Amino acid sequence: MNDRSIGAAALVAALLIATSALAPFVGVAGAVPDARVAVTDATVAPATPTAGAPITVDVTVRLSAGSDSAADLDRVAVRDANGTVLGVATGLGTLSPGETLTVPVTFTVDDPGAYDLSVVATVSDSDDETATASRPLSLVVERGAPLVEIAAPAAVAGDDSAVEVTVSNPTAAALRDLAVTVVSPPDGERLRRAVATLPAGASRTLNFSVVPAAPGERTIRVRVDYTTVAGTRATVAQERGVTVDPLTADVGVRVAAASADGAGDAATAGGGAAGLAGLIGVGGGGALQQSTGGSGGDASGDRLAVTVTNFGNAAIERVVLVPRGDDGTTVSAIGRVAVADALAPGEAATVTVDLSDVETAGEVAFVARYDLGDERRSAVAGYEFRPKRGAVELTGLNVSIADDGYVTIDGNLGNVGGGEVSGVVVGVAAAEVAAPAYPQRSYFVGTVGASEFAPFSVTGRVDAANATAIPVRVAYTTGDDRVTEVIEVPLPADQPSASGPLGALAAIDPVGGLLLAVGFAVPIAVAVAVRRYV
Repeated sequence: MNDRSIGAAALVAALLIATSALAPFVGVAGAVPDARVAVTDATVAPATPTAGAPITVDVTVRLSAGSDSAADLDRVAVRDANGTVLGVATGLGTLSPGETLTVPVTFTVDDPGAYDLSVVATVSDSDDETATASRPLSLVVERGAPLVEIAAPAAVAGDDSAVEVTVSNPTAAALRDLAVTVVSPPDGERLRRAVATLPAGASRTLNFSVVPAAPGERTIRVRVDYTTVAGTRATVAQERGVTVDPLTADVGVRVAAASADGAGDAATAGGGAAGLAGLIGVGGGGALQQSTGGSGGDASGDRLAVTVTNFGNAAIERVVLVPRGDDGTTVSAIGRVAVADALAPGEAATVTVDLSDVETAGEVAFVARYDLGDERRSAVAGYEFRPKRGAVELTGLNVSIADDGYVTIDGNLGNVGGGEVSGVVVGVAAAEVAAPAYPQRSYFVGTVGASEFAPFSVTGRVDAANATAIPVRVAYTTGDDRVTEVIEVPLPADQPSASGPLGALAAIDPVGGLLLAVGFAVPIAVAVAVRRYV
């Protein structure tokens, strides 16, 4: 054997020795069991998983029929892309060669989105040697909790403030047993509404009314408790900051003559800044400026349109109009008038008031009383009432005189005033040169409406030699006053010169001492039936 052969043999021997020494370590590190395992399927339930709700993956594991022996299925896990275990099942039993086993693995995902997951199965044989198999799993998680939106358009301290809460179901399945709770600080008032079922994709708006205790920046919190698709209870919360304004009481009262359709004549309120000043008043009993121009609500009509407007930032309720006279008492001829159950900010309501039965003229204060928050308040506007009054004139007169001084006067009595006159009586007045005479000493005309007339005929005696006119006495009632007027009616130029015993006639005339020419006017309204005697 040469040197080269000896060296080769020594090298082979050395390698055999080294391989023999390392053989136990190589066997431990690289041992692979005879079992051949695979993950053949992974099914997600529900089909549309939602955030926060349980998700179950049914994992199917198969042991190859070519495996030498059975294997224990030790573990099936679902991992995320970072290797974090989301859910795991252990102690799952034994697989015989060619057998499959389906294992449910349940877990939850907190946030919606798309996820790349993996399913890993681990088995071991009778020699405790392990093998693993994995399968990728793509998962899209939708929103599971209901969406909550809070709307608080206006909030006023000490008054009911509307809060709208809209709850939406973004999932593909119904949510059940929803309890929506609104918490209104700082007093922690809690209001609760229940929704039995919220179908998939549906929304529901709930109306709440909260009463903030104080103005400033506040937070409204809403909590929704609900039952998930999987039957578990869950909660979602939402909050919104709101600005709470101080409570402002600003109620205006406007008084105007009513038009034909019952509405107030807007022209009487003035325009520009003057008109606005006439409309706006301060609540809480403060007097308002007059609403109909000038220095006061001056009118001659019997029907008025009274408008109450809410210029404040909170609703007023139980609005009632109370007319009061000069002595502060309620005008019983009008009484209390209901205006509106409630007036929201910016709203107005108008009522028509009839003053035709009012017996006392003068200032009428229209007081609007209303509830604001937990207080009863009022606003007022004054109105100077001037009733329509009647006034008479004699027209179309025909005066005839006989030779003995006997006079007949025929004509019409016309009402030239704005109101009716009643109880009208016409007759020749007793005077030094004249006296009433039969058969028509006086003539009862009755009632004459505004712009109407009625005929009359009266008789008397006159001293034709000394008289140029004959006095005619007219008595009537207008408003609440009895008025007597004496009108000098000229005698014809071609009158006879005869005269009669006027002194005796004047002495027996029952109204001879009542010759008063009265024409003053007192603002009184009167309503009487219209009658006319012809």
